[in-house]
Amino acid sequence: MEGIMSEKYAKLAKHWLLRGWIDTPMTVVNLDTCDVRHLTKKGFYVAESCDGRTDFDSLAFLPEHHGLLEALIKEGIAEMCQEGDTIEPWQHYRKANNPRLTGIHWCVTGLCNLNCRHCYMESPSGRFGELPFEDIVRLIEQFERANVLQISLTGGEPFLRQDILDIIAMLAEKRIHLSQIYSNGLLITEDHLNAIRKIGFSPSFQISFDGVNVHEYMRGSKGIEWGVIDAIRRVRAAGFQVVVATSIDKISSGRLIDTYELMKGLDIQSWHIASPQEAGNWRKTTTALSLNEEADVYVPLLDRWRKDGKPFYIQLAGFFRGGQTSKKEAPIYGKSDGNVRPEYTWESYDCGTCREQPNLLPDGTLVPCPAYVDSIMQERMPNLLHEDLSKVWTKSILRKIADIKKKDLLAKNPECSACELFANCGLGCRASALMETGDLMAKDPISCKLWKNGHKKRFEDLAMTVTNREIGL
Repeated sequence: MEGIMSEKYAKLAKHWLLRGWIDTPMTVVNLDTCDVRHLTKKGFYVAESCDGRTDFDSLAFLPEHHGLLEALIKEGIAEMCQEGDTIEPWQHYRKANNPRLTGIHWCVTGLCNLNCRHCYMESPSGRFGELPFEDIVRLIEQFERANVLQISLTGGEPFLRQDILDIIAMLAEKRIHLSQIYSNGLLITEDHLNAIRKIGFSPSFQISFDGVNVHEYMRGSKGIEWGVIDAIRRVRAAGFQVVVATSIDKISSGRLIDTYELMKGLDIQSWHIASPQEAGNWRKTTTALSLNEEADVYVPLLDRWRKDGKPFYIQLAGFFRGGQTSKKEAPIYGKSDGNVRPEYTWESYDCGTCREQPNLLPDGTLVPCPAYVDSIMQERMPNLLHEDLSKVWTKSILRKIADIKKKDLLAKNPECSACELFANCGLGCRASALMETGDLMAKDPISCKLWKNGHKKRFEDLAMTVTNREIGL
């Protein structure tokens, strides 16, 4: 009938929600993938109107608004709906009073059922203990207020906590995504896996395995090797993705090729190998590999992996990373192939990881990343049992470290500004510099050696040589 206006309603698609922080006030976020899309004022106006109640055919919306709505629908962020088909309460806009905090790497316990030679947290000693569930609840409430998007759970051994499923369920209730669980694998049961899936999460599992016939030596416990291998198989059979983390020394590194063959048969998605950090229990070791020794161990492994068609993503400490990987299994910072170098500038922030996902220790201490544990900076870090997360993420010594830029480091290390490798090295890692030199602002000597001693080029050339052989050049 003439004169009657049409009506047009839309709502945010399932798993999409509106969030903001003081530095990024207007975003739409996918709860399952933690994909963050920045919005303009007009884009935010349209997205916030996707509530199932706002009529897009009203005079409040211009053609450009309709174009933005079509773009949101095309991207799967919004969908058309009937009037009154409203979004869930948690999808509505909520702004946190702190800079953006994508995630937290959370050690929910400092206790462990193993006695690993290289545990940086000295878990068997119970140094960090674990908090009661009442404090856990208060921490998760802080996460919610700060608009933390995702959590990874680790320990110690997280499955030692009898309330681990209650913790995971509360994360789901607060609409905080569980991205990954780190475990030694031995305590993971079918009931755990079924319950996690029923709660609604599908995290990847990072399971520690230090090598065929040497795992028990590295982990300080007998009779566990086949239990870990069985755990990897069960987690994969349950449909979860698996990342295997391997720590090596002069003794265990001789079994890497055998371990590689095992990994190929376990259908894992990613394999991370490195020499342990000189912290905690590992400070007592006499079997640590030198940088040159570690490089020599990785060369035949990389060659075989390439010849086999890159069966999984691989990371060889700081020497190489690359491989075939799906978007879902990649961490929030993304994965680049081993022959793609970073490009740092004077204005680059020093570390993306500590700006996106700091590490929460079992006693409530928040550090930039796990590598700061057992460092001289640890005691200066804020504790969330005494200070609110939003506050310390806005202003604290932790925030100062997160805000370090490459130009700040160059001011302290002027010789690096003239180095032709600066754009790739960027003066390395702050935690590594701190551990190696005692100075947070010093250049990282390990990164310097990796680049100046030709280790990086050696692995890039090896990767390119094998790639050329594969295509017949």
